Amino acid sequence: MPLPLTKPRSISFPSADTSDYENIPAMSSDYENIQIPGRPTRSHTVTEFFEDPSRSTVQCNENDGYVDMNSFTGIDSKPQPKDDTESAYTEPFPMNPVSVGLSADEDHGRTSEEEEGLAEQSYDRQIDGRSRAFYVAKELVDSERLHVSALKYLQEDFRSAVTETEGEEGEPVLEEQRLGEILGVLPQVYALHSSILTELEERISQWEESQRVVDVILSRREDFGVFDTYISEYDRSMSLLEESCRNNKAFATIVKKFETRSPEEAEVPLKHQLLQVIVRVLQYRMLLTDYLNNLSPDSKEYEDTQAALVIVSEVADQANDNLKQGENLLRLVHIEYSVKGKRDLLKPGRMFVKEGTLMKVSKKSRQPRHLFLMNDIMLYTYPQQDGKYRLKNTLSLSGMKVSKPVLDNVLNCLRIEVSDITITLSASSVGEREDWFHTLSRAIADHAAGLCTFGGPCSEAREKLWMALGEAAPVLVPVSHVMMCMNCTSDFSLTLRRHHCNACGKVVCRACSRNRYPLKYLKDRVAKVCDHCYAELRKRGGSVSGACGNSSPRAHRASRPLSAVFQSLQPPSLWKSRKSTSPLNQVSLAVEGSTMSGSLQRRKKSKRKWKRLWFLLKDKVLYTFTAREDKVASESLPLQGFTVKLTERPEGEESSNVFHLYHKKTLYYTFRADDQHTARRWVNAMEEATVL
Repeated sequence: MPLPLTKPRSISFPSADTSDYENIPAMSSDYENIQIPGRPTRSHTVTEFFEDPSRSTVQCNENDGYVDMNSFTGIDSKPQPKDDTESAYTEPFPMNPVSVGLSADEDHGRTSEEEEGLAEQSYDRQIDGRSRAFYVAKELVDSERLHVSALKYLQEDFRSAVTETEGEEGEPVLEEQRLGEILGVLPQVYALHSSILTELEERISQWEESQRVVDVILSRREDFGVFDTYISEYDRSMSLLEESCRNNKAFATIVKKFETRSPEEAEVPLKHQLLQVIVRVLQYRMLLTDYLNNLSPDSKEYEDTQAALVIVSEVADQANDNLKQGENLLRLVHIEYSVKGKRDLLKPGRMFVKEGTLMKVSKKSRQPRHLFLMNDIMLYTYPQQDGKYRLKNTLSLSGMKVSKPVLDNVLNCLRIEVSDITITLSASSVGEREDWFHTLSRAIADHAAGLCTFGGPCSEAREKLWMALGEAAPVLVPVSHVMMCMNCTSDFSLTLRRHHCNACGKVVCRACSRNRYPLKYLKDRVAKVCDHCYAELRKRGGSVSGACGNSSPRAHRASRPLSAVFQSLQPPSLWKSRKSTSPLNQVSLAVEGSTMSGSLQRRKKSKRKWKRLWFLLKDKVLYTFTAREDKVASESLPLQGFTVKLTERPEGEESSNVFHLYHKKTLYYTFRADDQHTARRWVNAMEEATVL
């Protein structure tokens, strides 16, 4: 007879009274007719099963409580599909199947991993058990060794080649005084880095005994003042270098020789090699920041690293303030350090345009892709867990096409096509997609025309084209890549059509292409040119009538298009650009003499949503640009009479980066910078502008 069921004693309340459940008769139990199935008989005991030598075993800790289920017969391991695990912090989420074929051919062609042969050793893996801080310190030493080698090439080899070469009459190719003005304080810089390298190598060899490296920089706080001198004299030194190369062919030959070290290596201009002195200090800041993030806050090295960061940050700020393209240089150095797999990002004439994260669209999942857009290339990367990025591909703007496809179940699509690669991306909003579309379109068009993204001539190709203006056929900018006039920035529409300038190839509006001029490559036939080219051609060749020769006025009138005939019937004022701009707003981002410029987030007093814009402070006026690549400011605000204040009681890290603009005690705008240092710089600059 089975025993009657009794209530088990409570685990949570072991002293609880359970007398009501103790002597229940078996006949009154609702469970009396339950048939418990018998256990299958075993041919061997449990002890014999685990001692069976034929059973597969795994290596594990006897105390970790883990048993490999694959060792039991009848349990097969289920094969897992190989998902794209390249994004360390974002898991792909499934999407609805899309009827239209989504092109996810981003991996076509050679990616960065293939180019490196998948052999790049990542410091993050820490195979030998060393800390991440050690590998950052080792990277500091290795890069310092390469930098000292480059400085030796300039200070010793280049200087010796110039001083030892004689001219036709036995005189020096270049005076010692002029060479000293070009190289500046390079000897002191070379000596400083050589001593730093010697001590860094000693520190890294003794890492196991004493894990310290930043005291090498702290002990040379005063010596770092040599970089202030080098930065302040850099632009003048480069002007002297260009002038000496133009006026002295023998010196120009030596410079050309040292720019090309070997046929296998790419040519590096001497100006760019001398710029590496400044770049190295900016790299110090990146490396020390990474080093600091991998130290214990309680250690002495942590405090020393913070102090060393202050030293190198002061030099970086001076580079930002004094150099013509200082801010662009800082941004490119930061990108080069943040993107794993990308080297030699710094190139003459390369300018940063935009960066942001979009979602890659494929049939199975969406994954984040971070884009870095420059005026000639775009880095296609994906974010990693350590806050850096891994390069997937470097896309050239030459031949790139961008479109806005309409796909089922996918919103805000952006498609990028270049070479044999097609990438479909999705933005978080319509505004973000439109911003990327217009920015990419403008960058592609400017790159095709040989222009910088900021509108001014900056490349050798553009300079050669300008020198041969009207003598050779220009490369026409594709009309599909241009959304606004490349002269006056008016938006094209059904009524405001696109026109090509036959001299420079830019796409302009009708108001900017009213002029006609005879061009040599067209056998002096009169053709439509933009206002800029017309003014330049008239300077070189005189008036149109003089250049046309004996051309008949009747024939000239007969060859005019119908639109030009109607245009002549109307006053010129009616044919001005539809989108007139206030003179106060007609300030370019490339303008010189500006007090400060940069990206900030702004919101109005009645709104809570932040909007990222680009600001330029010049002549006590704050100019606002929708995007950095815009030529004309969208807003302008004279700051005289305003008051600027930082947040008095910051709540959290972000609040310390916020400052306010008041007008007669009324909140006008609220700004938010990326960090507290940038916020204070903006506040100081605006306070100076508010003084009458």
